[in-house]
Amino acid sequence: MNDAAWIASALLAIVLIGSVRTLLQQRRSGTRTTARILALLVLQLGAAALLYFTLLPPPVHIAAQHLTVLTGHATTASNTAADGTVMALPEAPSRSGARIAPDLATALRQHPGTQALVLRGDGLAARDRDTALPAEVTLQPAAAPRGWVALQPPAITVPGAPFTVRARAQGVTAARAELLDPAGSVVDRAVPGRDGSVALDGVARASGRSEFSLRLLDADRHVVDTVPVPLQTDDAPGVRVLVVAGAPTPELKYLRRWATDTGLELHAQASAGAGVMLGDAPVALTAARLAATDVLILDERSVAALSPAQRAAVQQALRDGLGVLVRSSGPLTDGTRQTLRSWGLATSGGNQSLPLRLAADPDPALLQARRGPQRAASAPTAAIDEADSTSHNAPLPALEQFNLRALAATPLLHDAGGAALGGWRDVGRGRLALLPVTDSYRLVLAGRDDRHAELWSSVVATLARPLAVPASVRVGSATPWAGERIALCALADGTTVRSPQGATVVLHIDPDTAGDRCAGYWPQQAGWHHLQIGTRTQAFYVFDPAHAQAMHRQQTRDATALRVATAGSAGAKAARAVPGPRWPWLLAFVLVAGLLWWLERRRGPAPTG
Repeated sequence: MNDAAWIASALLAIVLIGSVRTLLQQRRSGTRTTARILALLVLQLGAAALLYFTLLPPPVHIAAQHLTVLTGHATTASNTAADGTVMALPEAPSRSGARIAPDLATALRQHPGTQALVLRGDGLAARDRDTALPAEVTLQPAAAPRGWVALQPPAITVPGAPFTVRARAQGVTAARAELLDPAGSVVDRAVPGRDGSVALDGVARASGRSEFSLRLLDADRHVVDTVPVPLQTDDAPGVRVLVVAGAPTPELKYLRRWATDTGLELHAQASAGAGVMLGDAPVALTAARLAATDVLILDERSVAALSPAQRAAVQQALRDGLGVLVRSSGPLTDGTRQTLRSWGLATSGGNQSLPLRLAADPDPALLQARRGPQRAASAPTAAIDEADSTSHNAPLPALEQFNLRALAATPLLHDAGGAALGGWRDVGRGRLALLPVTDSYRLVLAGRDDRHAELWSSVVATLARPLAVPASVRVGSATPWAGERIALCALADGTTVRSPQGATVVLHIDPDTAGDRCAGYWPQQAGWHHLQIGTRTQAFYVFDPAHAQAMHRQQTRDATALRVATAGSAGAKAARAVPGPRWPWLLAFVLVAGLLWWLERRRGPAPTG
């Protein structure tokens, strides 16, 4: 039974009770005339009917209306259709002259006959995207924003590790992108592609949370837009490297020196023949030893010397997350190729040696900016500066490589011409790679130990076993915005958030999110916010719309277009039924109720005789 039926039943019951009471009083006293009794009964029924229509007025049909709503960066409404109504949301330009509504839902409630909605400007803010839309919605977007419109911040990294920032710009011809460190020094620059996308590289420094900057320049080198790039750097245990070589070589010697300088935990052994092993204490390639290793470096001879049990142990360790590098110092045998194929990496070629030229040196100023400020203990002297400059300005020597290719693999490095040098593939949770360079140690002999370190740092960072990351809270957006709701999921009971100003908010899990355990959070300040989950802390960065206007505008436009595309597709109606006015029925009810009261209380004529 609906509300109307309940109300009608209650009113009829009241009328029935009142009528019975009136008739019983008349039977006991007999002082009222028949006409008066009939009038009381009719007025009671009429009062009940009028009260019913006061509570539930009859619907009236109104013509469909067109409503134009101005949003951010909307043009004025001078060319709006004559029969349309124009309203402005708070973010619309103040010069629009239209009546302002606090939100879209209020604007639609004030115009209940709206069947066609025109959204002019950037689109709906986050607060309005859940509002039910009319059947027909038209977007009239403002001019596209100019500047950075998309940003992919780097993931959590470790000190000394390289990171990549990806972004996309639009509206700027002959643009140039620059990545700046927290001190304002340029660490990388690049020219965006035709679609405006660009990738810039930097190096993480000390552990902690910092803000790099991404700057966009026009053809005249004027700054068009700058957005912050948050970077979180966490301490991590040193990478554990195990080197098993088929013979002692200079490559192994300088690889050990690089690992020592870098702070890696390296264990190296080389076979000298007849069962003699050189280097560190020999270790067996067992499942336990491989589980305690992050990167295993082999050459073609040590691969060929593996027993079936060792090959099986390496294959299982790969699936469990181990990184394996096979460095070729000569042609691969058929057995070695078969082993690599069984592990998950097919190869071709490899019987011919070729000269190798590495890519040219980057801008020295950029390289120094990436390294960051020198420590006080290593303050340069004139002699150190001269030696360092002479060494690092030396030409790169020609190296040797084999024409060996990893099939269906991601390039491990690139040569001076941009051609792939080696390759790697995912195998389970680990990575298997091939590097056909035989003499990278010549870089050190030529005084270019910096390029030798850069080469091996890149290789090891690519292949190292992924860090065990504890279960973390999922943030609903890669670029949360101050003043807009974000969803935080995978929460534990009692999780709190601390803002940059120190204010703490307790998150209340929405029971409707079931296993996702999500809660809404409205950050009011930009910067690093800290989640406290028991004894563990997790940080996430909140962007300021005022400091990344183009990106915020583009996200608003994209979200509005998606919301309109997924809105209901019911056809528009020529007229719409809405509740009619209540005041005429209320006025009539008051008059009838007053007349009923007067007639009920009026005394009859005095008895005669």
